[in-house]
Amino acid sequence: MCFSKMRLAGFAIDFFTFSSVLKALGNSSALDEGKQTHALVFKTGYIMNLYVQNGLVSMYARCGKIEDAKKVFSSMDEHDLISWNSLLTGCAQHGYGIEAIKMFERMRESGVKPNGTTFLAALTACSHVGLLDKGLEYFDLMKHDAFLPQAEHYACVVDLYGRAGFLHEAEEIAVRAARKLIELCPNDPAIYVLLANVLATEGSWNDAASVRKLMCDKGVRKKPGNSWL
Repeated sequence: MCFSKMRLAGFAIDFFTFSSVLKALGNSSALDEGKQTHALVFKTGYIMNLYVQNGLVSMYARCGKIEDAKKVFSSMDEHDLISWNSLLTGCAQHGYGIEAIKMFERMRESGVKPNGTTFLAALTACSHVGLLDKGLEYFDLMKHDAFLPQAEHYACVVDLYGRAGFLHEAEEIAVRAARKLIELCPNDPAIYVLLANVLATEGSWNDAASVRKLMCDKGVRKKPGNSWL
């Protein structure tokens, strides 16, 4: 690990180094190394640095250690957008949906303005715990706050309807949303994939093929990992 080599070589470690290392460890779910880095943060006196604290919250949250992430979060003197988003996203993705929703409300009350990442976490949480009305409330709030919903936000709304058993409504919204997004973001391949997948699920194979053709005609290339169903 480059971080270990830097220490052995005698390089000075500062808050920027710690925050970068913690981000990398979180992305790779390297919990053991993350805990070791946390201990080193204490030893070097950077534990009260906001950037390092955010890195710790994010690292633990990405590793699924939500209680540890909450402990760091609670110990912080201040919370910025990154602090909230890190814990919110972790809660939403690791089975703490109700807690994520409560945290979203706390964040709004604190005066920190949410962004697209915040709303995505809130919508994901609502979807996972089956709170359709609350999810739609947040989606409307997002538009009220002058945010332009992206494909991933619409996908969450579609999932909300689907999990609640409103499959027809889910398909209608997915088609309507994807077509609108294609107008707004004609070069985003994820939107074409979303629309084609929904049309294929409905059995509208000719329409799905038309979307694929439109994508090819516009020269938009599908990213690896996306499927056409």
